[in-house]
Amino acid sequence: MGFLQAVSQIVLGVNFLFLLLLGFSFVFAEPGTGAYIVAQLTLIPVVLSLVASVAVIYTGWDPF
Repeated sequence: MGFLQAVSQIVLGVNFLFLLLLGFSFVFAEPGTGAYIVAQLTLIPVVLSLVASVAVIYTGWDPF
Protein backbone atom coordinates (compact mmCIF):
# COMPACT_ATOMS: atom_id res chain seq x y z
CA MET A 1 0.00 0.00 0.00
CA GLY A 2 1.34 3.36 -0.99
CA PHE A 3 1.56 6.50 1.06
CA LEU A 4 -1.36 8.15 -0.76
CA GLN A 5 -3.66 5.21 -0.13
CA ALA A 6 -2.76 5.18 3.57
CA VAL A 7 -3.54 8.87 3.81
CA SER A 8 -6.78 8.29 1.90
CA GLN A 9 -7.86 5.73 4.47
CA ILE A 10 -7.26 8.23 7.25
CA VAL A 11 -9.18 10.91 5.32
CA LEU A 12 -12.00 8.42 4.76
CA GLY A 13 -12.24 7.76 8.49
CA VAL A 14 -12.23 11.45 9.33
CA ASN A 15 -14.93 12.08 6.71
CA PHE A 16 -17.18 9.42 8.25
CA LEU A 17 -16.69 11.06 11.63
CA PHE A 18 -17.60 14.47 10.17
CA LEU A 19 -20.69 12.99 8.47
CA LEU A 20 -21.77 11.43 11.77
CA LEU A 21 -21.36 14.75 13.58
CA LEU A 22 -23.17 16.62 10.80
CA GLY A 23 -26.01 14.11 10.99
CA PHE A 24 -26.43 14.89 14.68
CA SER A 25 -26.28 18.61 14.00
CA PHE A 26 -29.03 18.36 11.37
CA VAL A 27 -31.29 16.71 13.94
CA PHE A 28 -30.99 19.65 16.32
CA ALA A 29 -30.60 22.60 13.92
CA GLU A 30 -33.71 24.37 12.74
CA PRO A 31 -34.03 24.94 8.98
CA GLY A 32 -33.41 28.54 7.99
CA THR A 33 -31.01 29.34 10.81
CA GLY A 34 -27.39 30.23 10.32
CA ALA A 35 -26.19 27.00 11.89
CA TYR A 36 -28.29 24.95 9.48
CA ILE A 37 -26.90 26.80 6.46
CA VAL A 38 -23.33 26.38 7.69
CA ALA A 39 -23.96 22.66 8.18
CA GLN A 40 -25.26 22.39 4.61
CA LEU A 41 -22.24 24.25 3.25
CA THR A 42 -19.94 22.00 5.27
CA LEU A 43 -21.32 19.00 3.42
CA ILE A 44 -19.73 20.14 0.14
CA PRO A 45 -16.02 19.71 1.03
CA VAL A 46 -16.74 16.66 3.18
CA VAL A 47 -18.52 14.83 0.36
CA LEU A 48 -15.92 15.90 -2.22
CA SER A 49 -13.02 14.65 -0.10
CA LEU A 50 -14.96 11.46 0.65
CA VAL A 51 -15.43 10.78 -3.06
CA ALA A 52 -11.79 11.60 -3.79
CA SER A 53 -10.46 9.30 -1.07
CA VAL A 54 -12.72 6.45 -2.20
CA ALA A 55 -11.54 6.98 -5.79
CA VAL A 56 -7.87 6.84 -4.74
CA ILE A 57 -8.42 3.70 -2.69
CA TYR A 58 -10.51 2.01 -5.40
CA THR A 59 -8.13 2.75 -8.27
CA GLY A 60 -4.96 2.22 -6.27
CA TRP A 61 -3.51 5.43 -7.65
CA ASP A 62 0.01 6.11 -6.40
CA PRO A 63 1.58 9.03 -8.30
CA PHE A 64 4.94 8.93 -6.53
